[in-house]
Amino acid sequence: MILAKVDKRFTILFSDEELQLLKHQADVRGLSSSELARVAIQNEITKKTNYDRITALRRIRSLASNMDISESES
Repeated sequence: MILAKVDKRFTILFSDEELQLLKHQADVRGLSSSELARVAIQNEITKKTNYDRITALRRIRSLASNMDISESES
């Protein structure tokens, strides 16, 4: 994932436990705590629900079953 240029500041208050978890996970992943927080926020905002995924898979399956096999081989 390529992050946009970081040029704005935002303050988040964490509990001791949250901050310890953030720092530990950042170390495990080789990221700074700030970078991990940005990635986690981005992932949370853009994630799709399981319902969205199932609906998309059903639509793809429906489209594939309606496709004429001879058309795809031409």
